[in-house]
Amino acid sequence: MSQKNSEKTISQKIIDLENLVGWFESDDFVLEEALVQYKKAEQLAEEITNELEILQNDITILKKRFDEV
Repeated sequence: MSQKNSEKTISQKIIDLENLVGWFESDDFVLEEALVQYKKAEQLAEEITNELEILQNDITILKKRFDEV
């Protein structure tokens, strides 16, 4: 990965998460590496959730402002 997670878009992070999930379902699955991959997936999922919550809050604020106009 050339970009740090904090520099990636939500869409890019979702693709990374999907790739990690795919790894678990693939023939490349190695038990010894599973914990490391799981932790990466868990971190990505948390980042995605946090960013989506922030966006949801921003949208709610904008909607309230729009409704006031």
